[in-house]
Amino acid sequence: MHRPTHSLGRIFAYTAAGVLAAAALSLTAAPTDPESPIRLGSNENAFGYTPKAKDAMIAAIESGNYYNRNEVDEMVKIAAAKEGVQPDFIYPTAGSGPVLELTAAAFSKPGLNIVTTTPGYPQLTGAFTKWGGTIKYTPVDAKMGYDFAALAAAIDENTAVVYICNPNNPTGVLADPAELRKFVMTAPPHVLVFVDEAYLELADSGLMPNTVAPLVKLRRNLIVSRTFSKAYALAGLRAGYGIGHPDTLAKLRKYDLGLAPSFLAAIAAQEAMKDQEYMELNRKRYAEVRNYTKKQLDRLGLAYADPQGAFILFKSGMDSAEVVKKMLAENIMVTRPFGIAPGDEPKYADWVRVSLGNMEEMQLFVSALEKTLGKN
Repeated sequence: MHRPTHSLGRIFAYTAAGVLAAAALSLTAAPTDPESPIRLGSNENAFGYTPKAKDAMIAAIESGNYYNRNEVDEMVKIAAAKEGVQPDFIYPTAGSGPVLELTAAAFSKPGLNIVTTTPGYPQLTGAFTKWGGTIKYTPVDAKMGYDFAALAAAIDENTAVVYICNPNNPTGVLADPAELRKFVMTAPPHVLVFVDEAYLELADSGLMPNTVAPLVKLRRNLIVSRTFSKAYALAGLRAGYGIGHPDTLAKLRKYDLGLAPSFLAAIAAQEAMKDQEYMELNRKRYAEVRNYTKKQLDRLGLAYADPQGAFILFKSGMDSAEVVKKMLAENIMVTRPFGIAPGDEPKYADWVRVSLGNMEEMQLFVSALEKTLGKN
């Protein structure tokens, strides 16, 4: 199954001038797999990363024969300044996934539980069970957002961690910032509150009004994770970090097997943080395609959760496994919702999550969805 030659990069590639133009525009880049369908299932940023990161990596690439660890240190310093904390409050990792995995290793053991919502992102919760812990699920509220009263009620003396992904993945709904901050500061002291802010830069109201990162200076049992994979578009390069009190982060380091970013990833992350203008451009691009896709779902009469990240969860009216299969036959990858509590699967049997690509990809998605659902 070949990816259709619909993108600007494919068109440009037929001329020498086009090759140069494609190299200059990050949004024309494509996956290295030529057989890949249009990837609207992995929340990858189709708009690309800042050209300044590309230039910096090219300038440094010949230094790959050295152990260039100082680049990670510089990345940490820039991240700390950005977050308003000291460098020892920053834990650099290859993407934010290792922060989730290390937290599970550090805080889970048989007899302890992690409290989260259903549906919800399962990396930390799944890893928690591998170390012997159990999951306590609470339902989302009527708008498919967080019910903080339910989360608080689920906490008991055996609760080690409460996991919150904001905006929620896969529903995409943004937590009320005041309610989230109140929950963080009133959770029992023995409980680690983990807030995964992977998509928060892409919310309509942006990062600063919604982040709980400043609270790490007030609550020791709090970790906030960041990734450069989404708004900054560095998914393949693998860079991210956790934010927390040094004593809390020290518990994670006991299980770290060398999961820091490569020196090139650290260089790219530095430039990404410096070039906030480019990140804001990506935010605007996401807002444009998000609004377009919402209008198309409205036109088709399909309900959806309020999207504030890099994806939209919508109610297709057809078994989601069948939708995924038929859309893949149209060369478009979408996914079913995940992180669902056992027994709750029927509630989400016809819900589908689509990642937001560029405008051309979303137009192709809408056309394929109309065909799949028999709508015009």
